[in-house]
Amino acid sequence: MNDLAYSGVNTTVRIMEGQLLKRDDFEAMLKAPSLASALDLLSKSAYDFNAEEVLQSKDFESFLMKGLQDAHQELIEIVPTKGLLEVFSTLYTYHNLKVLLKEKFSGKDFDSLLIDIGAYPLDTLRALVESAKNDNLPQVMVKAVSEAFEEFENFKRFETADIIMDTYYFRHLKYLDKLLDNPIVHQIITCTIDLENIATLIRGIKQKQSRSFMQTVLSSAGTASKTKMIDTSQNENWSQVLELFEALSIKDELAEILNHDTMDIEIIQLELLKDRTIYNLLKDATFEPFGPFPSLAYIHAKEMEVKNLRLLLVGKDNGFSEQQIRERMRPIYGS
Repeated sequence: MNDLAYSGVNTTVRIMEGQLLKRDDFEAMLKAPSLASALDLLSKSAYDFNAEEVLQSKDFESFLMKGLQDAHQELIEIVPTKGLLEVFSTLYTYHNLKVLLKEKFSGKDFDSLLIDIGAYPLDTLRALVESAKNDNLPQVMVKAVSEAFEEFENFKRFETADIIMDTYYFRHLKYLDKLLDNPIVHQIITCTIDLENIATLIRGIKQKQSRSFMQTVLSSAGTASKTKMIDTSQNENWSQVLELFEALSIKDELAEILNHDTMDIEIIQLELLKDRTIYNLLKDATFEPFGPFPSLAYIHAKEMEVKNLRLLLVGKDNGFSEQQIRERMRPIYGS
């Protein structure tokens, strides 16, 4: 990655950062006595919506995702490093592939579930799902779609799309790790895969899923082997599971999320830990005059902002207390 190629890009990023909500903005919305008050405060930001209409429809998702989509698109057009923004946008790419595959398998229209974010336009993804071939896309994506078709032909199960796309999402992250060849990116991707593997393991064990199912849904791209994770989790001894990740830089933070009264782990705590860890890895990047990381730090901050706004607005709408909302919030830009 050529640091000097980012001098102009980072000037644009600084301008975009100026539109991010600050802690004072969130504090005001947290203390707002009602959803209407919170929306009124938010309407003064860069988000484009009509507060009265949203108060009636409760459609927070449309304007929040539009703001996120615009941020991604603006950076995609100017960031010179291939694959950099995909560290975060690949999640949406594989979500869209799931939706398009289910459309193909079922003959139904699921267009409303598509999210137009990422390096690959929806038309490109549609063409891939139609043909299962494309020489211009990463072969990991092409192989994912091809395998999904093969599995569906054999077993006729719609959930095939979910399982295979989840598996290949992590393989795509490893592909990006190799492509970008950067220690910070490596830590971000390792954290993402490992914490999602732990969350998947917990869900599966609590749902009493079979061993073969767990072998299928867990990613082999993580730090710990799938077999060891499954073997260690059979008695729901999560402290032993966490010991498999002793080599991680966040091992102490992982240990802290184990509830020592119940010896259980809340999945939301894993999600919060992932977001905090990535935020901390990128935090110093906001002060770099050159290099790619201000772009990555900005788009992660925007992702966190949207998650926090979604939590806050839904929480206000459902009568959650300020404390209930606050304890589930992600890091706020500049904090």
